[in-house]
Amino acid sequence: MCGIIAYTGRDEAAPILLKGLKSLEYRGYDSAGIAVLNAEPHVSITKTPGRVEELERKVASENITGTSGIGHTRWATHGIVNEANAHPHTSCGSELVLVHNGIVENYLELRAELLDAGHKFTSETDSEIIVHLIESHMKDGASLEDATRRAAKRIRGAAAIVVATAGDPGRIVGLRLGNAGGIVVGIGKTGMVMASDLLAVLPHTRTVAYLDSGEMAIITPDTASFHDLDGGVIEKATIESDRSAEAAERGSFRHFMLKEIHEQAESTASAMRGRVDFENETVSLPDFPFSEEEIRRLDQVIIVGMGTSFHSAMMGAYMIEELVGIPARAENASEFRYRSPVLDENTLVVAVTQSGETADTLAAMEAARDGGAKQIAVCETEGSQATRMADGSLLIRAGQEIGVASTKTMTNTIVVLHLLALHLGRIRGSLGDETVADAVRELAALPGKVGDLLAAESTYEAIARRLATKRHLLYLGRGVMFPAALEGALKMKEIAYIHAEGYAAGEMKHGAIALISDLMPTIALAPAGPLREKMVSNVNEVKARGGEVIAVATEGDTMLPAVADEVIYLPPASVQMSAILSLVPMQLLAYYTALQLELDPDKPRNLAKTVTVE
Repeated sequence: MCGIIAYTGRDEAAPILLKGLKSLEYRGYDSAGIAVLNAEPHVSITKTPGRVEELERKVASENITGTSGIGHTRWATHGIVNEANAHPHTSCGSELVLVHNGIVENYLELRAELLDAGHKFTSETDSEIIVHLIESHMKDGASLEDATRRAAKRIRGAAAIVVATAGDPGRIVGLRLGNAGGIVVGIGKTGMVMASDLLAVLPHTRTVAYLDSGEMAIITPDTASFHDLDGGVIEKATIESDRSAEAAERGSFRHFMLKEIHEQAESTASAMRGRVDFENETVSLPDFPFSEEEIRRLDQVIIVGMGTSFHSAMMGAYMIEELVGIPARAENASEFRYRSPVLDENTLVVAVTQSGETADTLAAMEAARDGGAKQIAVCETEGSQATRMADGSLLIRAGQEIGVASTKTMTNTIVVLHLLALHLGRIRGSLGDETVADAVRELAALPGKVGDLLAAESTYEAIARRLATKRHLLYLGRGVMFPAALEGALKMKEIAYIHAEGYAAGEMKHGAIALISDLMPTIALAPAGPLREKMVSNVNEVKARGGEVIAVATEGDTMLPAVADEVIYLPPASVQMSAILSLVPMQLLAYYTALQLELDPDKPRNLAKTVTVE
C-alpha cells in the first residue's frame, strides 16, 4: 500500500529519500513527503499532494541538509488527498515525525482521548493519532523506542510505523504490527536503511533483515538492533538478496508495464529452472516441504489469493483437479478468512501472493494454520511474511514488477501452479511418465510461444483503437479460460478505466445476454480444446444479437474467423498452456487501450501494487 523509506548514515538524506520514494511510488502515489533531521536539532518537513516528481521540485527549492530522515508515498485510507493529510506527521511540538502504513481501527476512541489531553491535530488521518500517542508517553519520560512500544500496544489493527525525533536525529525506530506492510532493514557500510519494499534498499546494500509482526528495529548510522514489544533483544538473521536495483529501470520501453509484459518469455523460463528436467522430461519441486507419503494422504487443495492472484488460484485449481484427481478450489482470501472452512492435516492450502505481504491473504494463512492445514506460499519475495508463515515456499522468480497491474507475476505464478499439479500428480500416480513428458515438452516451448505473441503487437494496437471508443466490454471463457476472461476484464478496468465483466460463457444466457448490443464488444476466449465448440455457439449467440466479437482462437481455426469481427491467434498448445498464453493478448489489449485514452498504465488511479490493509 503506502511506501515507506528511512535512512540514517553519513550521506545527505534528502536525495536518498527521494530516490527511495521514486522506487516505491507504485505502492501509493496520491501524495508524498519527507522529513530530514540534523544535529542543530532541526526537522525539515516537505510534503505535497501528487506524485514524487512534484515533491522533488519542491525539495529542490529549499535548502535541506541532514543525514537522517524518513519519507512516505501515500495511498489514502483516511482523509482526502491534500498536503495536510500527506505524511510525515508531527507531534504537537513538531519534534517527533512519523510515517505509517496501515489502519488504526480504534482511532476515533484514541483521538477523543488525546483531544481531551490537549493534543492538537492538523490532519484527518488515523496515522496522526500514533505520533501523538508516542509524544504523550515521551512526556512521561519514556525513550523514543519505549514510547513507540507503549503506543503500539494501544493500537488495534495492523500497521507498519517508522518514527524519529529531533532530540536524537541519528536514531530511527521502525515497528511492525500484524500483516499491514512489511519493513525490511538494510545494513549498509555508510548507513542504515528501512523501507516497505526491498527495491528501495538495494541501491545501498544487499544485506537485509525482515521484521515480523510485533518486532521493532532501531537503526543508527552504524548499527541495527531488533527487539520485541517488551523490549527484549531479538537475534535477527540477515540474508543476502540476489535481487538487482537495475531491474527496476524501464530501459527502452515506454512504460514498466510494457517492459514487464515483454519480459514474460524470459521470466517463464526462470520459473522452470531447477524444477523441470528437459533432458529426462520430468518435473520435481525440490523446495516442496512435504514428503511423498504426506502428499499421498492429501484429500483436498485450497488455493487462496486476491485480485490477479485469485485468478491465478482459479487456474491452478482447474489444473490440480484435472491433473491430480483431487478436489481443488480457489478461494478469495478476504472471504476465506471470515468463514469456518473445514480443514485438517490432510488439507494443502496454497497462498498465492506476489508481494508476500497482502493483508487478507496473510489472514487467510493464519486461519489455515489454526485449522491444522499444511500450507505453502507461491510468492515472488523471499523472506516476506507469507514465506515465513508457510511451511515452505515456491518462489515464482518473475523478478521485480513495478507496474501496478500484474503481468509477468501472473504468468509465472500459473507456471509454478502447473508444476505443482504435475509434481503432485506424478507422486500420487494420477499422471504417467508419458503424460508428464508431454507436459514438459509443452513447457519447453512456452517461452518461445510467448515471444511469438509479443511479436504481433500491431494486431493489439489496431483492436485497441476500436475498444477505446467503448465504455463497456464483456469477456467470455469456459473451463480454465474462465479465470483468463476474468483477468482480461480486470486488466481493462485497472488501466483503461473501461467497465468490463468477465463471465463463464455458459452463464451468459442467464442474464448478461440482455446487455449485448453494438455498443458492448465481447472478447471470447475460444482456443482449441474440448469446450471450443461450445464457445463458438456463444459467439454465434452474441452475433445474432448485433454484438461485436473479438475472438481469441488457435492458429488454423477456420470456424471462428467466419463469425467473429476480429481474431487474435494463439500458437497451438494444450488447454493449460493456452490459458497461460491467452494472458499476453489480454494484457496488451488493455495496455494499448489505455494509451489510446492517454492514460498512464503504470499508475492507475486509486490502485496500489500491494494491498497491505483490509
